[in-house]
Amino acid sequence: MAHPVLWKGTTFFYPIGNTSAVCLTQNLCPSEKADMLLLGCGDPRHILYTVYTNSTGLQASRKLDFTCCDIESAVIARNVILFTLLADEDAVQKVPQIWNIFFHFYLDRASYDLLISQCRKLVELSSDLDSWHNGPYGHFLRMCTRDTLAELRRLWQVYVKTTTFSPSKAKGFKSTYAAGIKASKAKFDLMCTSSRAAGPLSMYALEMAGDHYNIYWETGICSAVPKRPAEVSHPNPTLAYSLASDKFAVHYGTDPLSCFHLAEALAPAVGSTHHPEQVTLTDVVNACKTQFSRWCTSVSKVLRSQGPPSSPLIVRCFVGDALSLCQAFGYYNSTRSASTSFPVAPWKHACIAFDPDAYGTGTQSPAPTTFNIIDTSNLLDHIGILNILTVTSPILQRTPSATLYTEGLYDGSPKDTFPQQLCGDIATIGLLLGLIPVSFISQFTNRSGMHEDLMQIVKEHATQNHERLAWKLLSGADKDVTDLDSPIDIAPEQLSGALFNVYLDMFYYQNMARSMTMMKRTSSSVIFSDIHYHRRSFAEILGVVQRRVITDSWAPTMSMLHDKISGDRTLGMGRNFYLDLCCQLHILGLFTADFLSLPKVQEVHRLSRSIVLQNWKTLPQTVCVVLIVPRDRLEPLLPALDQAGRVVLQCEVKGAATLQTFSCISTVFGTVKISGKGDGKTAAIEEDATGRYGTSPLVVWFWVPSAVLMNGSHHTVTLSVLSNPATCFSLFRTRKLGPDLALFSADMGDEQFMHILRQRPDAAPESLEKKNMQIGGRVMKTSGACTFVTLDKQCKKPLTFTIRVDIVEPEMKASLASGASPTVNQVSMHSIAIVLGDKSLQLPFPLPVDAKNVKLRIARKSLYIEVILPLKLALGGTDLMDMFPVIPQGGDLALWNMHRVNLDQCVPFSIANKKALSWIDLHIILMFSERETRIPRGLTTGSTLLDVKRKLQLIFRYASGIADGKPPLCYGLLEEHALLVIIYITDLRLDLGSHAMVADAWVMPFSALSKAEAFRKVSRDVSSSSNMKEFRIAVEERKAWMHLLVAATERCRTWEHKTNCEYRVQGAIPLTFEPDESPICSCGAGVGAEAFVRKYPALHPLAPHVTRAAISPLFALSYMERVGNLEDTTATETPSTPASAAAVRHVCAACGKEGGGPGLLICSRCKVVRYCSQGCQREDWKGHKKSCVAPSS
Repeated sequence: MAHPVLWKGTTFFYPIGNTSAVCLTQNLCPSEKADMLLLGCGDPRHILYTVYTNSTGLQASRKLDFTCCDIESAVIARNVILFTLLADEDAVQKVPQIWNIFFHFYLDRASYDLLISQCRKLVELSSDLDSWHNGPYGHFLRMCTRDTLAELRRLWQVYVKTTTFSPSKAKGFKSTYAAGIKASKAKFDLMCTSSRAAGPLSMYALEMAGDHYNIYWETGICSAVPKRPAEVSHPNPTLAYSLASDKFAVHYGTDPLSCFHLAEALAPAVGSTHHPEQVTLTDVVNACKTQFSRWCTSVSKVLRSQGPPSSPLIVRCFVGDALSLCQAFGYYNSTRSASTSFPVAPWKHACIAFDPDAYGTGTQSPAPTTFNIIDTSNLLDHIGILNILTVTSPILQRTPSATLYTEGLYDGSPKDTFPQQLCGDIATIGLLLGLIPVSFISQFTNRSGMHEDLMQIVKEHATQNHERLAWKLLSGADKDVTDLDSPIDIAPEQLSGALFNVYLDMFYYQNMARSMTMMKRTSSSVIFSDIHYHRRSFAEILGVVQRRVITDSWAPTMSMLHDKISGDRTLGMGRNFYLDLCCQLHILGLFTADFLSLPKVQEVHRLSRSIVLQNWKTLPQTVCVVLIVPRDRLEPLLPALDQAGRVVLQCEVKGAATLQTFSCISTVFGTVKISGKGDGKTAAIEEDATGRYGTSPLVVWFWVPSAVLMNGSHHTVTLSVLSNPATCFSLFRTRKLGPDLALFSADMGDEQFMHILRQRPDAAPESLEKKNMQIGGRVMKTSGACTFVTLDKQCKKPLTFTIRVDIVEPEMKASLASGASPTVNQVSMHSIAIVLGDKSLQLPFPLPVDAKNVKLRIARKSLYIEVILPLKLALGGTDLMDMFPVIPQGGDLALWNMHRVNLDQCVPFSIANKKALSWIDLHIILMFSERETRIPRGLTTGSTLLDVKRKLQLIFRYASGIADGKPPLCYGLLEEHALLVIIYITDLRLDLGSHAMVADAWVMPFSALSKAEAFRKVSRDVSSSSNMKEFRIAVEERKAWMHLLVAATERCRTWEHKTNCEYRVQGAIPLTFEPDESPICSCGAGVGAEAFVRKYPALHPLAPHVTRAAISPLFALSYMERVGNLEDTTATETPSTPASAAAVRHVCAACGKEGGGPGLLICSRCKVVRYCSQGCQREDWKGHKKSCVAPSS
């Protein structure tokens, strides 16, 4: 397992989601089939909402294939009940009962009878896989493994069994159920976490969220009335059974409102003047039920539109561990074997064996084993983000649109927590693993976190921020990249240094000095609650890195890394895990330490006097140690372990003067049957299905280097608890364990409790080669040109990229040999072009680069050029050429950093009551970081992104009417005095899944077409100062807007690109950067413009020339820097220091005219802003005086 073994103590049941539903396909091309893997899937809200958002427009023909994984079988069992109910006849009429079954603690008779009837039907259909797949639901609802179906069937039988309880047992069941609800309810004064579901209007939902939580947990139903109807009296059996055994264990934070989009109820509907404060809890609950009904109706329609043998919607189910499933998919992709050696879940002995009918080599329609969408829910909080990135990277499809989603609750500021969780610099980890947060490159996100900031303000004890990130392949933003694996090369000394830094951060808790420093800032329970890694985890990371770097550098890298780790003294207990690490590196074929080499092991065995290995004829380099812990020795310790919180188990091998710890262990309750002797001994385990509640002993096994056992000294093996302040304090109080936290020890030679095997229990003989393939999935890079990365001296951050380019084109060779000097042009953020004569060669890089500071080394005789480029990751800047990339992908277009929206499904809201719109200023101020709010206003700020943000802020303020009363007819962007584009806004809407506002806009570039007769007919209405709000922009901002217009029209399109689309014909996106030409293609011009004409009937001549666009705020990143103060709603704060003169020294702050620095006039007060004339200075003074500050002396 890639995660340490945790004791299964007090656990919670999460049957209902705690975040709002999102559309999982929002980053895919409209024509792209969606192969989606949902890890830790939880309830099906994301699936329901995704189907709903794909029910109209281009996406309506998209095939949706979901593979759902959850370790909690009761979650999957409930989801299957819901989907099968929606596939039945009269499903739409039964939605109210389905709501009750899924969300209520107590059921009325009709809902209860429907549930039991459905469970009986499912039991009859699930006797085996063939029966299930040939049944009425098998064409769309598939089981990945036989074990999954068997476990679901067991639960459905348990639900049905509650109807056969005797009166006394039924009464006891009901009493225990009620007591469980009462015990589980949160004890906080204000439990309002469901207010997050209101997004930008969450300030209006706080009180209602608290009220609903109390009503829900007091009555067991979703209601605004704090009394449960008498007829609602049946305990919901689907909430009574889970991994926490036969008791109610639903998490205390559960509230069904969290699953939905409360902003739809709170925002004033079009035509309404209601204030959000007038919305009642009844309104909110009814809105949630309406959304659920809408989503379920869409799913039911899809399921009933096409029956066997195919379905446009497929849901595949797997009960088990997310990390194991990903590794099993990777193994299958390498071997094409449906039987794997990865355990179904922790504390389970069975291994994942896929259904051969779906995953077999001869299957006509094989199930996906690589995915273009992988959603990991909040698993990073439970299993660690590095584990997630390591196992998902090999199975993420290699396309620009393929996306991995992570989300988590960060304690404190995400800016401080995220790099700590990532165990390193974001760019460095991205280069090593090949995945990067999209927003890290873009420096913005379209997803708002306003509700999180409000939660911090309102709740003093609220320390957690919810952050959802989209990750993509490193080089996917560049249209010229053909190898999205983007191989790299790093000098062995630097690569080993970078990996060593990751190692130190992964095991920070073993550095006592660092731990004590951290404990001064926060509690020990927080610090040590995120122990997600052991040495196997680190080895798995190295396996991914090995496949990304050229082979030649790997051996010296590992030798240097081994020396660093073996010589380290900062991790006080780290040396105790040295042999564990060496063992895992060897098993995975990454590195074999000298003492583990086969000749050394054979020589030591020949000379050894080891009693436990004396009957072994041949000795492998590693052996498997099996420890049997008697139940009577473990039973007295169970209460203490259950209450100790997050308990990590490990094993220790103690010699006379040695102690080595092995953290990569496997555990299961069951009995062991031993066969054979010596090196032929094998073990078979019969698992106890009742687990810790049964009577069987605990069986533990782990791998050790055989050399450990050959020094002739007496050895004992101990099962113990990983020591840290949090668990030590809790366990010491019980006086059940000594200071070494040992649970059980046995002598190495005592075969009553100990066995040494050549293979793990129940394993067929397997070669090291097969073991190595288990971490595979993609072929290693062995040679060829790739980017050479240079890190800083501490090996923590990347500084430069270097690439050697062999000149092979004849004309370029001739130019170079003749002494011509090559020039370098920046083509995009990620690529440059080397120009020699009339020819050029384009070079992509994994991350943004700065061509202005390029260095060249030219070998004219050998005919190659070495290019050295610094990275450009600093926030801000004026030459972010393609901030909004649109990339060709398989005949379609992919968006890199702006998700797609279905504008017709985004809820419009009224702007009639200005008092009801105070949230808009709060919402859009979060576009700015504190750094950005301190930059003086002007035509240019030194940051093109900031310039665009400030225009967007103005557009949203004017469009909502909060800036100047009645919104203008349109908005014009001007460079100098030339009109570039006109933007019309027909509605302001809510992008509910992203908690953000979006402008339903129509754009008309002021090109030759726009100047035709149609525009002249309405020019008087459009061009008057009262109807058009004009914004001046400079050259670089104009280029950014051209990129933005392309992305904004692409992200909401409901039309197909034509075969003669200008993007295809010209091979350019945008089409142009020239101010008098259109950057967008004509394919969408006039499509759907009926809405434009309804809003602006006088402008109907323009309808054929406008293209619909979705324009959203560009929010600052809380994990990169501090986001602007919510109280500063106007962003006019006087800066503490003026902006850097270098940022604006060549541009007139009024008209944007460029000129040489000495030729421009400088403001005599701030010494920063420059003007081309006194007229421009006078014109700009009204705005500039607010931020004009004299330099501090």
